[in-house]
Amino acid sequence: MVSDELSTCLWTQRQALETLAYRLEVEMLMAAAGRSQGLARSTAATELALADLLVADARRAMAADELATALGLSPGATLEQLADALPDGSDVLRSHARHLHHLVGEVETLTEQTRRLLARNLAATTDALALLGVTSSYAPSHPGQTATAHTGGGMLFDTTA
Repeated sequence: MVSDELSTCLWTQRQALETLAYRLEVEMLMAAAGRSQGLARSTAATELALADLLVADARRAMAADELATALGLSPGATLEQLADALPDGSDVLRSHARHLHHLVGEVETLTEQTRRLLARNLAATTDALALLGVTSSYAPSHPGQTATAHTGGGMLFDTTA
């Protein structure tokens, strides 16, 4: 029989993955709509969902290791290995494993779609700034550094008012 602790942890992990998928979808929609303020908030919510997932994953790993040890398996056994060692409850573990695999695939797809969308938005913004004579120098390898803009003599905003 599957331990109650492991079952609870698997449900929690599934919920955390579903929440992360939802947050990623909202983030992608904010990026597609060009809502930079909404995108910043959505990204923060996504980061919190990811942190929750990491906690759920750690708890699931501990519960799975306890069950593995009780079954005579080595810690780190997969859900499939645990299911193979269990006469009762193996269907439950296999079902969780399938659903988790599906959710991870969904998260990976949403992440890649968002990454491509943000790259296109960055390219479009860079092109628009170039048309205005503005070049950007941004060095992401230096945390805390801000972007600086250089104009070719023109002004983007009239500051004489």
